[in-house]
Amino acid sequence: MKRVGDLLRQLLEERGWASGDPYSPLFAGWPGVVGEELASHCSLVEVEDGVLVVEVDHPGWLQMVSMRRQAVLAAARRAAPGARITGLRARIGS
Repeated sequence: MKRVGDLLRQLLEERGWASGDPYSPLFAGWPGVVGEELASHCSLVEVEDGVLVVEVDHPGWLQMVSMRRQAVLAAARRAAPGARITGLRARIGS
């Protein structure tokens, strides 16, 4: 018979939540998610109820993030399979 703690640990590991933060792979590997060029002009600043909040450094890059929205979401879901990613919101940073 397994202990409850062992079962819980196994469940967390299976879902990729062992680190406690399922979104940490996104922050750590942001250039791999969006690509080097886009990452040099935007950054992931937070995740709010499953929505990635991205800041860009220029209105032109805001449009680029918008155009690549579906590709970025798909890449983010692959990078952090244990995270609940429902959308992406981009804004011009300060």
